[in-house]
Amino acid sequence: MITESAIVTRCKGKLVELELQRNSTCGQCELSKGCGTGALGRLLGHRSKPILIETEHDLKPGDRLQLGLSESALVKASLTIYGFPLLGMICAGLLTSLVTASEGLVAVAAIAGFFMGFKLASFVTNSLENRQFTPYIVDIHVNPDPGTRS
Repeated sequence: MITESAIVTRCKGKLVELELQRNSTCGQCELSKGCGTGALGRLLGHRSKPILIETEHDLKPGDRLQLGLSESALVKASLTIYGFPLLGMICAGLLTSLVTASEGLVAVAAIAGFFMGFKLASFVTNSLENRQFTPYIVDIHVNPDPGTRS
């Protein structure tokens, strides 16, 4: 199981909006200036997209959670997101190369197949109402009420 820390930012009935707490070492190791991951992080910034999950727990903004996701769900999602575009590119390029000898046309078909694979991956992930791809709450650390002090 893969776990990640999150903080509750908003509650709407059974839906809870979470912000992931990313623990990154970028900028703190000795390779920070020559590391590709660190350079990409500096270029794109460190933005966080909120996650919505449905829960029966009584949560409040500020509560800290430990979310979990099975390894098999991560592998299936990765194969869908990366595999379909790659498979589309290879299949479109091979089929076009069997029909024509033009390298330019094969390259254009491969690029078109790549984007068709992205569309297919998007359709598959949006149409699946599968709960295995949704993270679940493993542990809850309730934020004490700031108005009460001991």
